[in-house]
Amino acid sequence: MFCAISGEPPKNPVVSKLSGLVYEQRLIQKYIEQNSKDPVTGDELSLEDLVEIKSSPKAAAPRPPSHSSIPSLLTSLQNEYDAIILEAYTLKKQYDNLRQELAHALYANDASARVVARLIVERDQAREALANIQSTLGASSSTSSGAPTTTTTNQQEDVEMTKESEAQDETTTTTTTTTLPAAILSSIDSTAQRLTAGRKAKSKRKAPQGYSTPSDVTSSYSQLESLPSMHSTKPAGVSCLQLSSDGDLLFTGGNDKNVQVYDRRSSKVIASLKGHSKRVTRLAVSGLSDAPIGPRQDPDDQASSPPPPAYLVSASEDKTIKIWVPSGEEASNKKGASAYRLSDTISTHKAEVTGLDIHPSGELVGAASRDGSWSIHSLKDGSTLLVVESPDPSQESEEEAKGGYVYESFAFHPDGQLAATGTSEGSIRIWDVKQGKKVTSFQQDQGKVESLSFSENGYYLASSCQSSNLVKIWDLRKLNVAGTIEFGSDQEASVKVRGVRFDPSAQMLAIYGSHVKLYANKSWNLLANLGPEEGGMGEVTDASWDHRDGSLITSGSDRVVRVFGKSKDQE
Repeated sequence: MFCAISGEPPKNPVVSKLSGLVYEQRLIQKYIEQNSKDPVTGDELSLEDLVEIKSSPKAAAPRPPSHSSIPSLLTSLQNEYDAIILEAYTLKKQYDNLRQELAHALYANDASARVVARLIVERDQAREALANIQSTLGASSSTSSGAPTTTTTNQQEDVEMTKESEAQDETTTTTTTTTLPAAILSSIDSTAQRLTAGRKAKSKRKAPQGYSTPSDVTSSYSQLESLPSMHSTKPAGVSCLQLSSDGDLLFTGGNDKNVQVYDRRSSKVIASLKGHSKRVTRLAVSGLSDAPIGPRQDPDDQASSPPPPAYLVSASEDKTIKIWVPSGEEASNKKGASAYRLSDTISTHKAEVTGLDIHPSGELVGAASRDGSWSIHSLKDGSTLLVVESPDPSQESEEEAKGGYVYESFAFHPDGQLAATGTSEGSIRIWDVKQGKKVTSFQQDQGKVESLSFSENGYYLASSCQSSNLVKIWDLRKLNVAGTIEFGSDQEASVKVRGVRFDPSAQMLAIYGSHVKLYANKSWNLLANLGPEEGGMGEVTDASWDHRDGSLITSGSDRVVRVFGKSKDQE
């Protein structure tokens, strides 16, 4: 049964009484309303002539012609199969993405667990350290009066006597201490507060009149004086140098194992201090941290001259540190009376002592050794107050251990609360002096970090590496490189950097090695090149600034000490 108009099976079939033709109800009604005729016969036809056919609603409509042939069925099945495969591929891709996200989440969770575990260990260590400090403070307060003090003094005397005995094993004289006494901690804090306050006021003032400025260095800086034939010829060379705060006494250490004291006023060596059995590696003198800058009002007045440094400290490849104090005899004695005498010998380290510096408080001396430890000692009695040894490899990561712990240099921060060490593999570590714990670290070029120098304001740390001609200046506030200075070109194979030294006015930086160069602070621009053309110097081994006029004193492998400064006619 098909509609006479559409040719398709009608959903609501009706039949004409006149022609007997079957139509779709909605189609024939629309045609009659418009034409009032039978669409097939053309006879008059009205809606009353239509009779509705009652058909079963359960009868299924015949399949569309497109599914009535085998090719059309195969095409339909192929489309459905393709859709199923595409859906399966999409689900597999989503599954892989979910697995990857799950793996990342598990890794992050594992890393978080490790961090938490490490923090718990550090927390426990901090609690243990705090407990030790509290117990130490309690013990010190309980022994601060009465007979126990006498007992301690007697024990120290016994140890000193035993240390002088040849039968005593060297290992028993080394004391490993992890905390500083409360009195020393208080001294460090008070020194830091005093120096910080004074440094802020000093930073607002310019260098005093008579002290060299960068413009003076550029225009009139040259060699003023040379002191030949310092120390003996076998083996030859001046290995290190220090200048007193008033600039009158010059202290030099030599490859000949001796320390010489040179009076610049009388131009004489007033003492030759013997005691080391190997080359002297470092020297340090007290009184430099808060020494005034600028010329004295009456340089010829002996009575107004400050006393000599209270302490002179020398370190050597013989693994010892020696503390020298003024002997009390007249330095002008032409008989050669010793201006200094040996006060204490420190034998804490088991290898060469390569780093040395006196704390700004003037009460302590710090040292670093190739045995992997650095230490702090009392200048008053030579006692060992703190020893920080290299950590167990299992207690730090590979990145933290990078650079090793064979120390080559040591320096205190100007405020005295921090210290810096340089290793033989280019690692620079900053330490909290009071706790003996690492604060941060920097990595220099591979090679020995032979020299470290803090700027006077404490913002910068300059470092030099033996195998590189680059000097790096580290910004301690931002913990990054503030500047890099190339001491010589790569083609100059003979150019080497031996050390760096900031001047006390925070205006200049001296870099020395095969020759000497002076640079402006902050801008790091070259001010002067005091090279071989300035007198044919040998390799410069050390340098020290004169607080009075900003002149630079250098020591060399050729046994000559040279003085560079502003020409007298330019003053």
